[in-house]
Parts: sequence; C-alpha cells; structure tokens
Amino acid sequence: MPSLLLAGEQPFPDSGWSAWDMIRILLVLGLVVALILFVLRFIGKRNRGWWMNRSLRSLGGLAVGANKSMQIVEWNGRIYVLGVGENVTLLEAITDPEQVAALLAEHDSANAVPDNSVGAWLQRLKQRGQPSASNDGGSGESEGPSMSFEQTLENRLRQMSERREKVGQLLDRSRSEDRTDEP
Repeated sequence: MPSLLLAGEQPFPDSGWSAWDMIRILLVLGLVVALILFVLRFIGKRNRGWWMNRSLRSLGGLAVGANKSMQIVEWNGRIYVLGVGENVTLLEAITDPEQVAALLAEHDSANAVPDNSVGAWLQRLKQRGQPSASNDGGSGESEGPSMSFEQTLENRLRQMSERREKVGQLLDRSRSEDRTDEP
C-alpha cells in the first residue's frame, strides 16, 4: 500500500496540532451547531403548524406556587383562564368574539419571530431613548387594541376579584338583614 507521506515526514509529528487543524475543527463544529439549529427550527415550525390545526391551543402559563399554576388556553374561539393545582378551576372565560380576536392577535404578534436585521436592531435602539406615548393617564379600563395581552388579562382578573368581593358583601349584607328581621 503506497504511503501518502513525503520522504522524511513522520506520521504523527511531535509538535502537536497546527493552527490549520484547529481552524478546521472550529469550522466543522460551527457547521454541526448550525445544522442542529436549522433542524430544531424546522421541527419547531412543523410542530407549531400541526398544533395550530387543533381546536385547543395553549397560550401560556404562569407558575404561582408549588404545583400550582395559571394557564390560558384557547378553545373553539374562546379564551379560558384556568387555575391548575390539585384540581383544575375555571377562573375566567372570555367569549366576546371581538375581544378574543384582539387578544389572539396581540398574542400572535408578541410571539412572532423577531426581525433580527440590522435595520430593525437600529430602530429598536433609536426607540429606546425616546419616551413612549403609552396610556399612562386615565383609568386603564379601556380594552382597546393598544393594550397588551398581559394588561388586558390583569384588568379582567382585577374585575373578576372586584365582582367576587361585591357578591361577598351582598351575601353578608343579606345574611345580616335576615338576622335582624327575626323577632
């Protein structure tokens, strides 16, 4: 078998690795990492598309304690806020089609793939120094399209707790009135 070594060349030089060997290893490693990222992104897009065809879609969740969380799901054109612990409890149901559409549009735009171009990066950097013209004044009860999903959710949860407090006060009041009516 013919040898590819030149005359006087050792098969494993004593000097160790050359700079070219190190560059080649780094290039191959970068290629492997890029290929893995490409495959993961491709699989993620396919799975997201598969999940979108279903009637039940998870919009997110928040851990609120040990083995307890609050989950937001969309099902049949409605949004449900669920408390998940030992049991699953319905906290709020949003059934108004316009409000559901606005919340889903906000959620989808927030979870869209960000534009990583240099122009978009410079635009974000430029906007960072400017004061934002947000709804700092007013009652904050407006649920227009300018409100974020989180703000709208917080408003709805606050309204729900206020309603529960009012119901509790009315029940306490009716119980105390019933006691005073007795002779």
